[in-house]
Amino acid sequence: MKTNRADLRSFLAEADAAGLTLQIDKPVDVATEIGALCSETVRPTVFSNLRGFDGFQLTDCLIRFRETQALALGLDRSDPAAVLTGYLGILARGPGELCTVDEAPIKDVIWRDRDADLRKLPIPVPSEGLDIPHLGLSEADFHVPTISGGMAITSHPDGGQNTFYSMAKVIDATRIHFFMLPGHTSRNIAAWSAKGERCPMAFVIGCHPAYEIGASYTGPHEGFSELHLISTILGEPVPVIQAETVDLQVPAMAEIVIEGTIDPDKARYLHMSSHTDTFSPIFSKEPFFDVTAITMRAAPIYRHIQPNRFTDHHSLSEFIVAMPLLKALRDKGLPVRDVHIPLRSCVNCAIIQMSASNPAEVREAMLTGLSNPICPRLTIVVDEDIDIYNVEDVLYAVSIRTDPGQDLATFNGVRGYPEPLVTRINSPDDISVTANNRWAIDATKPSLSEPHRRLEMHRLRARGEHAVKLADFM
Repeated sequence: MKTNRADLRSFLAEADAAGLTLQIDKPVDVATEIGALCSETVRPTVFSNLRGFDGFQLTDCLIRFRETQALALGLDRSDPAAVLTGYLGILARGPGELCTVDEAPIKDVIWRDRDADLRKLPIPVPSEGLDIPHLGLSEADFHVPTISGGMAITSHPDGGQNTFYSMAKVIDATRIHFFMLPGHTSRNIAAWSAKGERCPMAFVIGCHPAYEIGASYTGPHEGFSELHLISTILGEPVPVIQAETVDLQVPAMAEIVIEGTIDPDKARYLHMSSHTDTFSPIFSKEPFFDVTAITMRAAPIYRHIQPNRFTDHHSLSEFIVAMPLLKALRDKGLPVRDVHIPLRSCVNCAIIQMSASNPAEVREAMLTGLSNPICPRLTIVVDEDIDIYNVEDVLYAVSIRTDPGQDLATFNGVRGYPEPLVTRINSPDDISVTANNRWAIDATKPSLSEPHRRLEMHRLRARGEHAVKLADFM
């Protein structure tokens, strides 16, 4: 059977051909410099000279913005609104197929037993620390190599696999302490524990970004895994290969796979980073992972996802939050063009772009955002003349078109992620999380049902705008 050969290398080649990449050939320190450089870059970036890690490269910032997201999904790069709409259309096709292969690049190099040493991988230290005296924490406590670009795969003893993204701290050569959101993986661990066995897991590092987007899917998928959705995105069966030491099938075209089993006994986990770009919340109880093998391609490219500041870590979350919100809005028949989660909102603001026929449609959009599971905290509704990918343009709409006396709505006491506003950390063992409160803003012009008032709110344009360009006179 023909399988899809798309991988991280083919994506980087395609992005490079489109003039989108940045190549860094100067020596870079993985522990002290990669974090800052990956936070600053705004283009798919490849670091080819990693001090102390000869033969490795490292890449980040692959799908931070809609243009490279569209490239990864095979969609129109010229229209940002085509990304989520196109992705919804792809998912509507249903799950694709997997194809098991016997040989693959991921088995070019195999480390087992004592050779399976995590310290030989270029795993960055993503964040600076901070002395927090009342919690007994020092700056050095945060300086731990952390895998933040790993797509984790687990299985259920009765069959079926599940994927999720994790932050995984390297404790020593073969042990990882990893963050895990409750869900399918928790159920898998419990099912294996009921049999008196450990749950197998693999950290997959370095795939075509279509894998990353597909692995972020959080909707129902009874009877198929996220890998089947990745097959749908790519348009051909995804090649998988049997892992070396655990009973899992892993992507054959990956760069690095770390195999092992989960130690279900949880311990206090110090978070190296928060999606809110703050130190809070700091602690949770998380399981461990013991490494049994590491396989990789020749001259592997380590895929890093810098967890701060406003990077792929957040743009992947947009697919988790904005995509189901857009679908919910359209399922209600609302005339919504797109939904955008600005990176700097830390997944806490959804901007809905629509042209409402009447005020009730705007109100319905606001309420839909307020009731969306988990996130966002803030929903802003704007017209199609507002560039929702430009926060300054959205600020214009909020400042000029919002009457705080009647255009604000709140929804209190709903669930959400532990975040600074709702988390109280009195000590490492005394942490409480209160209910989340949400709000929405109507920053639209008067609706189409009030054409005269709507005309008055039309935006001024410079004389000759769209007819001439400054570049033509330079």
